[in-house]
Formats: sequence, C-alpha cells, structure tokens
Amino acid sequence: MRRPVFLSHACALFAPFLLAADSGSLAAVPDRVSAAAIINEMNLARQNPALYATFVVQTRQNYSGGVCLLPGNVRMGTHEGVRALDDAIRFLRRAKPQPSLALSPGLCLAAADHCREQAGGATGHYGSHGGDPGNRISRYGVVSQGWAENIAYGRHTAREIVLALIVDDGVRGRGHRKNIFNSTYDVAGAAYGPHARFGSVCSIDFARGYAENGFVRAGSDAQNSF
Repeated sequence: MRRPVFLSHACALFAPFLLAADSGSLAAVPDRVSAAAIINEMNLARQNPALYATFVVQTRQNYSGGVCLLPGNVRMGTHEGVRALDDAIRFLRRAKPQPSLALSPGLCLAAADHCREQAGGATGHYGSHGGDPGNRISRYGVVSQGWAENIAYGRHTAREIVLALIVDDGVRGRGHRKNIFNSTYDVAGAAYGPHARFGSVCSIDFARGYAENGFVRAGSDAQNSF
C-alpha cells in the first residue's frame, strides 16, 4: 500500500492574551459557530482578498497601542499592535484569488475531536495521549498529499476567527495565513466549542488528496460544535 506523502505540516496556533473583561463577557460566548460558516468565511478571503483587506482596515479603530478591544468589552494584549494589521493588509492587497475550499465532513469530525478534548482549558496541537493533527485526520480518512491545522482561541464569530488567523499577530512566518491561502489545499473542516480558559476554541484542518472513510461518505454527521 502506498504510504501518504505529506507535503506540508505547517501547524499554527493562536491564543489571545485577555487582559480584562466585564462580568457578562463570557456569558455572551455563542453556543455555536458552524463549520460551514467558517469555511465560507475562509473562501471569501481566498476568493476576494482585496475585499478582505477592507475588513482588516476596519479593525484599526479597535486598537490603542498594543491593546485591542474585542466585542463584550474584552481587552486583548497583542504582540505587534497595528504592525500586524498593516502586514496583513499589504498581503491581502497583493494576493491573487485562490480556488474555494470544499467542506469535508471527515475533517470536521477530526477538528471536533480536538475541540472537545481542549474544552477543559488545554491548548496546542497535541492531544492528551500525544496524538497530532495527522492522527486525528486519519481517523476519518486517508491523506495522500498533505495536511495542516490552525487553532484559534477566544474568537466568537466566523469573521473574528478568520481575521485573527490572517493577521497572525505574534506568529513567526504567519503560519495561519499561509495555511488559509495555500492553493494546494482543496478541502477543509472546522469545529467550534467552549474553552475553559479563553471562552472558545476553533480548530480548522486542511488537506489535499483526502479520501474519507466509507462511514463518513455514507452520511455520518460532522459535529460542528458541541
């Protein structure tokens, strides 16, 4: 049997530094952000990066020095301040449109597994038993041409999630952004759920050459949130 060839294993992590919040901010965390909404938002960025640059520009008004004010009166400390925004704007204005990503039920299931495991407050790409994104993705199919994973914490809408991953504040090499705009990936899955430390966690898995298992193809429902 031919062994999978992994062309890219770029795994990026985004965790905010929450400085202060009002007493109702965590209560305002939505119960659900669907996988379809997250994939559609990434496709909007991929297909119309110039439009998405205007969304980044609009977030400038929320910055004061190195602090960004999020919805719910949550103050988030940043590593780079508006410099990261400017870098993202330049990238988006130069970027060429990319084909859309198809939503993969199998990758949604893999992403949901990781969100569920991290609900208690864990962070990072490795599970409690040492499993990495490749192990989780392999539960629901076989990858022949590469995979990647993004994780975002503390964001509560599809647009907030995708904007944060594209800006990639403090992430050397902008790994999240590269994954979102990588033209070699043709499918993606996502999941969103509660997180004890940051309020929410969103996991996104990307792949190319992904053949889902028979039970997934037969109609097993991906858990977009829990």
